[in-house]
Amino acid sequence: MQPSVNKVILLGTIGEKIEFRHLENGGALCRFSVATYDYFTDTVSGEKKILTDWHSVTSWGNQAKEIYKQLKQGQQLYLEAKLKMRSWQSKEGITHKGYVLFLDNYVILNTNIEDKKNKDHYSQEDTPLTPAPLPGFEISDLDELPF
Repeated sequence: MQPSVNKVILLGTIGEKIEFRHLENGGALCRFSVATYDYFTDTVSGEKKILTDWHSVTSWGNQAKEIYKQLKQGQQLYLEAKLKMRSWQSKEGITHKGYVLFLDNYVILNTNIEDKKNKDHYSQEDTPLTPAPLPGFEISDLDELPF
């Protein structure tokens, strides 16, 4: 048998719809989309443009449960997946084909802006108005400093 590799690596942004379902067999499924961007300059107009590609990603089992809890729209995600061709029929009976990524590994690289606001190290209430003195150092000692 010949060796082969089926591995896709993406670095992109999580899209709006993150879908989670419990399956009849007790398993779990999470589907979401990841956007990647290509930047180029239009040769005719000289205008800088962005081309966005959307990638459908599927995760199964415990990983699906974990990723559904962690992912939010707008987060940047590094992922490794297997590429699979799938076909399906629309409501009109038309057969479509497309590629789906089956998630292997991932790393969330950032959170969206709202999460950053909520996870600041110091909130207004927690920031002391004046720093506490060092142990063994009295406020009255400030008058005796040589500078």
